[in-house]
Amino acid sequence: MKKNFFLIGLLCVVCSCSSTKSKFSPINAYLTEKVKTNDSIIIIANKINNNYTLDLWKKRASISENPNIKESSIDENPRVFEEKFWIEMNSKYRNHDKNIDSLWLKQTLWQQKDFKSFKVKFMPENTFPKPYLYNEYNKAMDKKNEMTVFSFSEPMMYKKEYVVFAKAITTTKQKYIEPRSFVIMKIENGKWKIVKEINDGYYD
Repeated sequence: MKKNFFLIGLLCVVCSCSSTKSKFSPINAYLTEKVKTNDSIIIIANKINNNYTLDLWKKRASISENPNIKESSIDENPRVFEEKFWIEMNSKYRNHDKNIDSLWLKQTLWQQKDFKSFKVKFMPENTFPKPYLYNEYNKAMDKKNEMTVFSFSEPMMYKKEYVVFAKAITTTKQKYIEPRSFVIMKIENGKWKIVKEINDGYYD
């Protein structure tokens, strides 16, 4: 009997680990394309609120092709957005907690186990140096080797074949960590591939 309980418990742990690995594998695949082998990176520990991603995609999808609008800021060629599937995703992933009304989630944090293949240093968003707030911490950071810094929201499934998540990339010297874009990925031949990255239209 004890043996059976042990086996059941072990199976639950294995299933839990597999689920976690599968859930965050798109972001790890994204990092694999962006990070050089053996490079150390910084990841903002606070996750980006999914509401940001949902709202930005809805906004950019409402904008049609226009010679004055850069293609990287709209969902075209090919268009992935479909209203009915966005509504489903919005219903499942939108954060309705009235106590969480910020861009950065305060209690939901990234951990090393989410990025096992990378050398990661985690830093809370509120302590990450800001370009408009130059203090002793910033001075110390500037003296070190420049490192790439990422921030992410959790991946959201879309149409059972895509994942969508917000991201930001900066460096310890540039210091602009606010997200301005999101990523759409799709699994092909057993691997997650980037379909497109769509920005907010304020930069390219």
